[in-house]
Amino acid sequence: MKKLIGRFIAITLSLMLVLPMLSGCSSKPSPEDAQAYVKAVLDIICLGDYDHSVKIADIEEGSELALRDQMVGDALADLGTETGISEEMNESFKECMLRALSTSKYTVGEAVATDDGGYDVTVSIEPLQLYRGFDDFDSIVQERAMQDIDKVSQMSDAEITDYVAGIMIEMLNANIDDPQYDPAEEVTVHYGLLDEEQKAYGCTNAEGQKLGAKLFSLD
Repeated sequence: MKKLIGRFIAITLSLMLVLPMLSGCSSKPSPEDAQAYVKAVLDIICLGDYDHSVKIADIEEGSELALRDQMVGDALADLGTETGISEEMNESFKECMLRALSTSKYTVGEAVATDDGGYDVTVSIEPLQLYRGFDDFDSIVQERAMQDIDKVSQMSDAEITDYVAGIMIEMLNANIDDPQYDPAEEVTVHYGLLDEEQKAYGCTNAEGQKLGAKLFSLD
């Protein structure tokens, strides 16, 4: 159980590592360019869409939702192998993750010029309490198993793994259906030159990780 929870939590913290490598291009970016880019990155990963006035390389018009779904699917690709859950349950985790991302709350604030010609952009994030109640997860599973003892006693190890995963998904979805958030936290990310030749600006993976780490509360 702890392995399943731990792996899923690790995945929720890694989702922002991909998109920040995509770059907004501008020879002389303005503070508004920096703000719009950071918001676009968050909007794509959380909502599957963004303001198309923002220039982001390598995203075809109309492919944003598919890109978001693919990234989440790729992040979860090894979950079944590592934890033993079925393909069907893995898909349920993907659907849950997409719902959680769409419930994220963030506001992109001021962009302050830096000496390297880029900007530090402040983002206010209210972390979703996605794991609310998970301190009692073991006891919840035990209580549910006792209620279903006749069925559980006939299950294979693989079926029991899916049974436990199903309880976890129920709890996650309940927290998404009734979203509660931690107080807002401010995260500053740097928007700067990524490619000198193409004059391409954006945020690095490390900057994206700062944002991803705050979308969901781990308390």
